[in-house]
Amino acid sequence: MFKLNFTNLAATRVRALVQVRTNQIYLASVFVFILIVILIAVLAGHSGSSAGSAALTAVVKETQGQVTIKQPGQNDFSAASPGVVLQLHGQLQTGSSSTARLDLSSGTIIRVAPSSLFTLQANQTTANGLTTTLNLTLGQIFIILKGGSLDITVPSGVASVRGSFMSALIYPPSNKVFVECLEGECAATNNAGALNLTDGQKGILIYTGAGIDQLPQLTPMNQNDYASWLAISPEAQSIINQGGNGQNQGKSSPDCQPVHGQPCK
Repeated sequence: MFKLNFTNLAATRVRALVQVRTNQIYLASVFVFILIVILIAVLAGHSGSSAGSAALTAVVKETQGQVTIKQPGQNDFSAASPGVVLQLHGQLQTGSSSTARLDLSSGTIIRVAPSSLFTLQANQTTANGLTTTLNLTLGQIFIILKGGSLDITVPSGVASVRGSFMSALIYPPSNKVFVECLEGECAATNNAGALNLTDGQKGILIYTGAGIDQLPQLTPMNQNDYASWLAISPEAQSIINQGGNGQNQGKSSPDCQPVHGQPCK
């Protein structure tokens, strides 16, 4: 009887030990699983961050004349040469007789006119493709969109292109911003609303004075506008040569005086 009780007691203890060991193994497995999940999430986040950082750049492809950049954290502008990468929040500036070309990872081309200054605000991959935001402070930039979308913030408004050729010009003598849609789908937007543009159309935003709260004005692009495209963006040559986007509607201004080498408005 004693042996039987001892045997039963021993068996009970063994079962208890096994149960404890099983629970310990289970808890350890759960802990390891949680650690693995956390590690995977951290690595995925790091990978996504790295991919995003890689997308937040633009490569300088061409320069003519005095072209300078200022990277984030730098106090001064320095000379830019082909191959230099403009970082997120970096700035590019052209001299009075200078131009530049930058390429985004999507293939989109940015052409910069003389006496211009812009900042690369954002250039991120989204579900709808690459979305780029530029901040134009001075002058004019030309966009040849190859994918995604692009917004240019300008005084009192935004110029947007979803496809495929657009430029934005800040013109201080008239306190206006001109958004030129050479081809495709574009928009000029301010606090009063949005103006959709297409082939050969131009939107006008007033950024000081009484007209600042008015809807953007619609007008055809004129010969000066097309001349600007031809002078700065060779990619526009074939489109303009086709003559199908209304370039004969807008006539050049008879008293036009070029500013910094650019046809005036």
